[in-house]
Amino acid sequence: MRPAAPFAKTPEAFDKLYRDHVDLVYRYAYRLCGDMESANDLVQETFLNAFRGMNAFRGDAQVSTWLYTIASRAAMRLRRKRKGAPERELSLEEFIPTSDGEFRLQIPIEGLTPEQALENKELREALDHAINKLPKKYRIALVLRDMEGLSAKGVSGIMGLSERAVKSRLHRARLFVRRELSGRGFTQEHPRPDAKEWRPRRSGS
Repeated sequence: MRPAAPFAKTPEAFDKLYRDHVDLVYRYAYRLCGDMESANDLVQETFLNAFRGMNAFRGDAQVSTWLYTIASRAAMRLRRKRKGAPERELSLEEFIPTSDGEFRLQIPIEGLTPEQALENKELREALDHAINKLPKKYRIALVLRDMEGLSAKGVSGIMGLSERAVKSRLHRARLFVRRELSGRGFTQEHPRPDAKEWRPRRSGS
């Protein structure tokens, strides 16, 4: 995909930018924040900063990548507002690796029985809870890579890190999420011996 062309700082250009990308930014913001109020605040902050920086955008990257970068930086600044959110974020020392190797979180959404759909809903709630406990710098890497589907190279550009640093954060974040899900009764299931996806399954099912 070719980089986007630069755009002028006009009301019309900003209106189009907003209409074309607000859903993408909101989805990302909600996955980072975990609640509507904080997500809306992050969307507002993201587009305000985008408007201020429209003249500086030269089209060297996709508009979506530019907006992910703005939103990620804004997320690091905004305070958590979600009711019931942890008083503090976990420190690096609290990430205790439980195994080696990478995995990708994979939650099926189609072709489920009612029982599976209920289990899937419980899994998503457990996953959201685990992700919200991650420090923001790890949460951003995990959401961009595993939920938004960006490449490690794309995430490194957005976060201003080397690919090696991104992969290190992803590894720690994924291990922490896996441990959290295991603690809630979800166990690892590999569809084949060489698979790297992690298909959580309720223990005893």
